[in-house]
Amino acid sequence: MLSDFISITNLQRHLKTVFGSKQPIRVVLSKNKVNGIVFSKEAATLLLESGMLDQLREELWELNDKETRDVVLKSRQSKVKRTSFNDFRERYGV
Repeated sequence: MLSDFISITNLQRHLKTVFGSKQPIRVVLSKNKVNGIVFSKEAATLLLESGMLDQLREELWELNDKETRDVVLKSRQSKVKRTSFNDFRERYGV
């Protein structure tokens, strides 16, 4: 089984091998800290064709959006009355 992790040095040295590999996703490390993710050609094509890449972008945007985070945190702390998704969508214009 191939490793899910690869160092930046090995990525630079074996670029064609990494991108041509059957390993769909590898986490890139620098000094034992996560520095990024590399997708194989097949995985990237699948993500693009399926629309999953757009979904991932949206999820990452929501993680970094202060208003969205605040609403989720308040909901989890039960300080806000729970609401249906449709009501939430109408109220926040989503």
